[in-house]
Amino acid sequence: MPTSSENDAIIRLDRVSKRYHLLAGQKTLREVASTWARNVLRGNGRGDTSDALWALRDVSFEVKRGEALGLVGLNGAGKTTILKLISRVTRPTVGTVSAHGRLSSLIELGAGFHPDLSGRENVFLNGVILGLTRRQVAQRFDDIVAFAEMKPFIDIPVKRYSSGMHARLGFAVAAHVDPDILLVDEIFAVGDASFQRKCYDYIHGFLKSGRTAIFVSHYMSVVEQLCSRVLWLDHGRVAMIGEPGRVLNAYLDSVDQRALMSATGHEHRHNYLRVIGMRLADGDGQERQTFRHGEDIVITIQYSVPGPVERPHFVLAVADAQGGPPLFLASMLVDGQAPVRIAGQGSIKCRLKAVPLMPRVYAVWGEVWGADRTRALLEWQRLGAFRIVEEDDRPREMQPGGIRHVRVDGPVRVPYEWEIGDGCP
Repeated sequence: MPTSSENDAIIRLDRVSKRYHLLAGQKTLREVASTWARNVLRGNGRGDTSDALWALRDVSFEVKRGEALGLVGLNGAGKTTILKLISRVTRPTVGTVSAHGRLSSLIELGAGFHPDLSGRENVFLNGVILGLTRRQVAQRFDDIVAFAEMKPFIDIPVKRYSSGMHARLGFAVAAHVDPDILLVDEIFAVGDASFQRKCYDYIHGFLKSGRTAIFVSHYMSVVEQLCSRVLWLDHGRVAMIGEPGRVLNAYLDSVDQRALMSATGHEHRHNYLRVIGMRLADGDGQERQTFRHGEDIVITIQYSVPGPVERPHFVLAVADAQGGPPLFLASMLVDGQAPVRIAGQGSIKCRLKAVPLMPRVYAVWGEVWGADRTRALLEWQRLGAFRIVEEDDRPREMQPGGIRHVRVDGPVRVPYEWEIGDGCP
């Protein structure tokens, strides 16, 4: 196998594209022959490409020895495809992929396990598949079992394992191959909290030893703390590559814009009261969707009712646009400030004061109750969205181990200050 000097790239992708056929494996012989005949009659000798999906398009980058590269992007952006190309699970349609050194792939943990074999037998089988000799697997077997915490179950057929047990044993085998290059895909999305902590500690120690890793995760704070560079993929193409804080902020900006675009329009259910529009403005009345932490946000709801309504109680809720329970409410059910009567079309305004939210996109939900509070005039409905951004765009100075973007933390920012006591340098 070719070697790589200390300063050379240990992984290189050069103008790589990867195409998949969505209907591959789903056509009968008769359907294949029929398709081929139609293409010949049409003069298309290359065959039908209408089912082609380009997972990657003209991707080029290098990873040097001892570097940790993070891959980020929406689902389907091509991140896992890159890992599979590097690990030689699949080949590129166009371009070249090279990697120098022993690889260990934490892509689909335990994907090669045979369900009818015991955990012990699968450890030996997968260890050999990953490049170890049977003797080397035997020497590391006790450590693998201890790491996976699977000693009581190691002689039970794998088909009787839970998904968490399956993942733990798969990770333990891959971690004890002693690789030069580690490929990690969403390792923090499986297993319990204890297992995820063990995964993080192992990967952190692996990187501190000066070895090389490519790391895929939707946990942005983990990506920034573990990786020296980040590559952002968008629809199979390289959108940006560089310093983690800068790339992650740009990526999250793009995610925010998508969320805002998807939040337009209003649902029309069979409600007595209909929301026909929502307007967002700052404290000075300037209409906008983007605000900074601590600013006032004025929400104007435009409504329509077919007849008079006595003392309707409006309720607004603000929640993370990605889902979850309300972060806070503005409710006339609580403060009792309901209008005496509404009819036809009108509007109602709510001013949220000094909104203490962290940077990300938030959804505005609403409902309206009648005076007797026994039925909803408007059932819970997503009305729109707004975005909170950083207070300033200057780069944040940070000591090693910190994160330079704050969108991944808790949703609410409370003023605080630290006081360093005696005994701290």
